[in-house]
Amino acid sequence: MIQRIIDKIESYPLSIPQFLLAFSAIIAVRMLGENLLMGLGDKSLGFFIGSALAAYLFFLFSFLLVLIFLAVYLKENLQKISNVLLWGFWLAVLPPILDKILCGSQKCWSFYAFDSLSGLLKRFFTFFGSDPTLGITYGVRIEVALAVIFVAIYIFLKTKNVLKSAIGAILLYIILFILGSFPSWLAYFLLFPEKSPFLVQGFDVAGLFLSPMRYFSIENGDILNALNVKMNLVYAFLIVFLLSFSFWSFYREKFWLITKNVRWIQVSMHIGIVLAGAGLGAFYYPQNASLGIFSFLALANLILAAVFAWLASVFLNDREDVAIDRLTNFRRPLASGKMESEEYGSLFLVSFLASLILALTVGVKFFLLILAYQFIAWAYSSFPYRLKRFPVVSTFLSAWAFLILCFSGFILISDSQNLSGFPAKFIWLLVFSLTLSLPIKDLKDIEGDKYDGVWTIPVLLGETWGRFAIGLGIFASYGLSVVLLNAKILFFPAMILGALSFWIMQNKKIPPRRVHIWVFGLLFIYVFILVYLVFYPAFGLNLRV
Repeated sequence: MIQRIIDKIESYPLSIPQFLLAFSAIIAVRMLGENLLMGLGDKSLGFFIGSALAAYLFFLFSFLLVLIFLAVYLKENLQKISNVLLWGFWLAVLPPILDKILCGSQKCWSFYAFDSLSGLLKRFFTFFGSDPTLGITYGVRIEVALAVIFVAIYIFLKTKNVLKSAIGAILLYIILFILGSFPSWLAYFLLFPEKSPFLVQGFDVAGLFLSPMRYFSIENGDILNALNVKMNLVYAFLIVFLLSFSFWSFYREKFWLITKNVRWIQVSMHIGIVLAGAGLGAFYYPQNASLGIFSFLALANLILAAVFAWLASVFLNDREDVAIDRLTNFRRPLASGKMESEEYGSLFLVSFLASLILALTVGVKFFLLILAYQFIAWAYSSFPYRLKRFPVVSTFLSAWAFLILCFSGFILISDSQNLSGFPAKFIWLLVFSLTLSLPIKDLKDIEGDKYDGVWTIPVLLGETWGRFAIGLGIFASYGLSVVLLNAKILFFPAMILGALSFWIMQNKKIPPRRVHIWVFGLLFIYVFILVYLVFYPAFGLNLRV
């Protein structure tokens, strides 16, 4: 009977939206139960967001680790394991209830295990130590025990091998133990080489994770929420790599299809524009530019948020542009029929949510900025607006989307996380340059865009005059950078690289699908020269507004 139940659960065609909804329901019930049992005490909005996000990311990270472990250990289909684990994760709602029953008036404080290496070794062999009222509480221990037992039974049902079932149960216990003491393991790594892992004590771990949170200019004195904020940065960063590894390991053909289709020039531009904003912030607010581990994670998560926001726009745009792509980009996964529209919809949803969650780990302002980017991407590609149909308007919108990402990098480092110190000249330069230059991406789509009623500059002017107009706009952008930045030292590099870009645009020996690679390659060279000549302190140029 148990085998039949497992087989039925495994065979359910669970979609990614269904999984996300079901998993979120489990975490919502867990959070609701925990807060109800604590009397729904008054908490700040920041603490509530931090703790809710911490619970979600912790359990998602745990789910992915156990999922990958079981899929590899059993050599089984990822979806079958996921279906079973999703039912098993209802165990997550038990600890607050069990702690309330077993601790009574004494009250239990469920927490990570902060300890030395020798202390953790002792805890490992004594099933989390001698004090079940603090740290790994009664409820968590029962949850872990049930999880190990259920997984041992599941492995046995799949393999009919007692030894493999026992080894799998031990390996799962190791994974769950590491998760329960994860800040301690992070501390051993982060404090090395200043302090040997064998010398790190529990108070060192507490000092690292329970001290007030500070990254760049952002400071949070709420010690109770400090652990949540720091672990959220860590979990979100690691989840990206677990998701990528899972996709590569178990859906390799589709992974490479997507990898080839993400438009790596655009990915590089998204990374570069966030770093450019952060660089401006560091230039104007050097006192905030120290790069500790949590500052690094905040910047990395913001960059990843921008990349996933771009990926979401790719999946959305490709679904909307199937008719165009079948004419001019027929090798794309959706247009070629190698992937289904529903799969693209799921990838869009994952990328969309990942970008917002990654941004939220950095701060609410960054969440709102990435959300604004996503709205622009939707209005650009989709009806009822589909603003990409209108020349100049479409690239003007794209320019503002890039500017939003630049703003996000800047406010990460600026005082009070605001834009009051952002130089207006850079706003004009970015908007003007990108509005005139971004039509370069439309050169390859003239036939498809014309068929679908998308009136880009190349469609209106044709390829020859379109190349001329875009090349002229790119050359003008180089010149404008010299004027707006008031940096005469850039005149010759700007003229040389601008002229080369214009020549490349007119050279029809370079096909429309490759011309942007050369043009943006020259742009990256110019940005490097600009940073070196204008911002390098030895030249003493003052760009302050």
